[in-house]
Amino acid sequence: MTLKERISAFTGSDGFRKAAPVVCAMLSSAAFARFFTFSTAQIFTLLFALVLIPMFRAAMQPKEQKVRIASVFCGVFFTLATFLIKYEWLTLQEAHAGRYSLIFVSGFMLFYTALSAVLFERLHGFRLNTPGEEPPRKKRLAVFFGSAAIMFFCWLPYFLMLFPGDLTWDSIDELNQAAGNFELSNHHPIAQTVVIKFFYSIGKAIFEDDNRAVATYCVAQMLMLAFAFSYLIVTLYRMRVKKLPIACVLACYALLSYNGTYSTTVWKDIPFAILVLSFSVTLWRILIRHKQGAEKMPLFEAVMLFLTGTGVCLFRSNGMYAYMLLLLFLVIFCVRLRQYLLLGISCAALVIGLIVKGPVYNALGIKKPETLESLAMPQQMIGAVLNHGRELSAEQLELISHVGDIEGIKAHYYPQSADGIKCYIWDEGNEDYIAEHKSEFLKLWIDLGKKYPQDYLIALLHATYGYWYPDVQNWVYASEFRSDNFQLYKDPKLSPEAAEKLKDFREQYHEYYFLGLFWSIGTAVWVAVFMMGAAYVNRKFRMLLIFLPAMGIWGTLLIAAPVYAEFRYMYSFFSTLPLLCAVPFVSIEGLPFNGKTAAAVPAEKAEPEQKPEKAEEKPADAADEKAEPEAPAPVKPEAPAAKKQRAKKKKKK
Repeated sequence: MTLKERISAFTGSDGFRKAAPVVCAMLSSAAFARFFTFSTAQIFTLLFALVLIPMFRAAMQPKEQKVRIASVFCGVFFTLATFLIKYEWLTLQEAHAGRYSLIFVSGFMLFYTALSAVLFERLHGFRLNTPGEEPPRKKRLAVFFGSAAIMFFCWLPYFLMLFPGDLTWDSIDELNQAAGNFELSNHHPIAQTVVIKFFYSIGKAIFEDDNRAVATYCVAQMLMLAFAFSYLIVTLYRMRVKKLPIACVLACYALLSYNGTYSTTVWKDIPFAILVLSFSVTLWRILIRHKQGAEKMPLFEAVMLFLTGTGVCLFRSNGMYAYMLLLLFLVIFCVRLRQYLLLGISCAALVIGLIVKGPVYNALGIKKPETLESLAMPQQMIGAVLNHGRELSAEQLELISHVGDIEGIKAHYYPQSADGIKCYIWDEGNEDYIAEHKSEFLKLWIDLGKKYPQDYLIALLHATYGYWYPDVQNWVYASEFRSDNFQLYKDPKLSPEAAEKLKDFREQYHEYYFLGLFWSIGTAVWVAVFMMGAAYVNRKFRMLLIFLPAMGIWGTLLIAAPVYAEFRYMYSFFSTLPLLCAVPFVSIEGLPFNGKTAAAVPAEKAEPEQKPEKAEEKPADAADEKAEPEAPAPVKPEAPAAKKQRAKKKKKK
């Protein structure tokens, strides 16, 4: 008997099937005990192991290959995040680091993989929508404007409390550029500055007052944000999603306080969120139409795709990088399925973005962003090496000293924020020297990384852990109000008592369990990763493209985020999350979104929604369709001569 056969025989034995769930539960429970630093006599370790045994028994039942692949994918991601948050403690402060790390990793890997497998099995085939006729146009318009009105009025108290709006350092810098007080710079997106100037000028012309001019922009932003959210809601309604899920999406957008506060905050992150969500919804609609066999793209969706795609490239620097990531996979998809119009529009949006940010801005004399803005992570890694007192060569120290004093850089190194070193170099150093000697600093970064890799890894973890681990909270709402060069002042329209109650309401996520998860960046990322697995299990392979804009933005923050957990940088991700949660569970079967049901789509154009359970059943692309009865064979008409002969025989009888 070969080794493979022996392993197969052992794993298939009754003894293994009975013992394996118990062993896995004990390993997972031990991993949790290490994570929460339980003592060896803690009874909760045993109780947790007993609770986990049924889950492992269910997870070890035979599963489809796609469930196994998706479960391992989620297990690896979640285990990596859980291990890395304890990496420094496990590897540097433990006497038996290797042994404890092995128990930690294997236990959590088993737990997350088994839990994902059970959940995927339960959710397999679950759908949010029902087949039927498309809602009439009047009802769709009512849902769109009705949802926008509900959200606007739910956010109105925040606007009245913060009147004329929330203005921070970044806000007033953009406003000064819009008013011509400062030199134009793409440090803050010029596209956003143009939008501010447009609405500020309208308000200034009408009211002749700075406060009301800023309020005009804030009201316009509230409306645009409400319309973007309504765009998703009416799309779900058109796809015949059930009322309860739509109501939950509306409630999240209307009642979560960060939406109300951000709707009236003058930041580039809010228009960027509007564009990312609108682009993602439009792409989803186009992909569904194509899956139904549509031959033409509606004009509205073609225009929306181009405008929002261009906006994603222009309204944040990392937006262009996220868009490039999407386009890389979109090229493969479009070429394979000959969707050249979709590819052409998507490429045109990127080309316009590159032209505007390159030749156009250069011709207008617009200042480029500072060099250090895009070097946050290398800066933090080198700063960590200096701060830890590592040995550097004389040449390396001399190179760094041209940028800033070595001791000053050490003193301004903060593990969770790159702003310390960055602002120190801006104020007292020489940032231009980095731009003039890029190759030397690249070599310095590589050489120090080879020599001190653990310092680099720990610096990376400290600078980004809020973006991948759930139990992290940083500030969400601004606490400053700037009025530089303007006649601006806080003029709240709510009574002090009402304003205090509203402030307490928007801070409740610090006090109530489960509520804080809605403000957790790490939780949002974990949910998105799980939904990617669910989309894969439900055979919605092309719909994975919908996840790429949001995941691309998240990925850029892991490389260049200046702060370890900045909620506003991920606001576009939170705005898109309801869409990502809906994508795996919206079925096109019986969906009249394209003016015809999916059953009418030719078999070669329709992709299977689910894998049939038995091999002898009909193919997946027709698994849920009712078989039409076979038409009876046509009866051949009887010849006249045969009729006469049959009549004579009857008379003789």
